[in-house]
Amino acid sequence: MNSFDAVGIVVSAIESLSIEYMLVGSLSSNAYGIPRSTKDADIEVALGEDDFERIVAKIGDDFEVDRQQQFELLTNSTKNVVIHSPTKFEIELFRLSNDDHHQERFSRRIRRKIGELGTEAWIPTAEDVVIQKLRWARRKDLDDVEGVIAVSGSQIDWDYCFRWADKHGTRDLLDQIVNELPDFEIDDQ
Repeated sequence: MNSFDAVGIVVSAIESLSIEYMLVGSLSSNAYGIPRSTKDADIEVALGEDDFERIVAKIGDDFEVDRQQQFELLTNSTKNVVIHSPTKFEIELFRLSNDDHHQERFSRRIRRKIGELGTEAWIPTAEDVVIQKLRWARRKDLDDVEGVIAVSGSQIDWDYCFRWADKHGTRDLLDQIVNELPDFEIDDQ
């Protein structure tokens, strides 16, 4: 069993419990851009009162669970970390926050085959991957933005991206990435 098999177990558990979710982070950017390896997986979940404990019970004993919620400052969201014991692969379960963009991207999510998992799963749209990665603005996230635009840029709703980038103060960064890509232009930028 590898790390992606472990993610598949968690996703299957969440789906079997009819809990709404979507894969975020590198697994979502890999779906639209240039795939890269990752040391963890991120899943955003719309958890009800007892849902986290239901997931823990469903995934089984191969997982270590940190029941202490961790706080993420950028969007005021919380997460729990689940570690697949045999591989030491971390799966972070982010609780759907009240952040305006998180709410909208969750409502826009789509179901798509995820190569690493060998099955379909819910993921954000390409636009929402770009917007969130711009907010994080770490080097690996900006590389992911560049990869998503290079591979999927012609299908992106740029008005939607520009609206959120303006709202988040990341428009200059988005423009810089787009302008540095060879042979790529956005009409009516």
